[in-house]
Amino acid sequence: MEENLSNNHNNIAMGIHLATFGKWILPLGNFILPILLRMVNSKKSDFIDRHGKQAINFQLSITLYTAILALIGGGVIIGSMISGGPALWEHFDRDYFPFSENMGIFSTIVASGIICGTLIFALAVVDLVCTIKAAVKAHDGQAYTYPLTINFIPHHTTVEKDSNTN
Repeated sequence: MEENLSNNHNNIAMGIHLATFGKWILPLGNFILPILLRMVNSKKSDFIDRHGKQAINFQLSITLYTAILALIGGGVIIGSMISGGPALWEHFDRDYFPFSENMGIFSTIVASGIICGTLIFALAVVDLVCTIKAAVKAHDGQAYTYPLTINFIPHHTTVEKDSNTN
């Protein structure tokens, strides 16, 4: 009976990790679905609670990193366009390439897009690989700590709780 309970907890923890793929179905699904699963099941075991916190913290971290990269890339692109001044904007009304007189602006825009786009793609790959790895570890009953994670929701193990009471 206890093995069935343990398997059930492992499956719930795995489901929390896999629920982060809900972002492909609903907006903010990578937060809403794992949070709901964790809220309903976190009191059942510390194992489920820890995996739920890990999944949510990782998704918050990846979203934060993606937003920062998008803001940096967008800022550089917009800043480059603005730095071209009115002369650049007048060229958009004509039939020729607007950056022909100042390729430095164009190369800055392209480089920024390539660098930030590549880093955002790399974060998406890390998200996919780590989420699958965490789900497999949860199914096997093992703990998993995501890389690059900011602990927005702190983890408290029983050892930490015991040491805080002394």
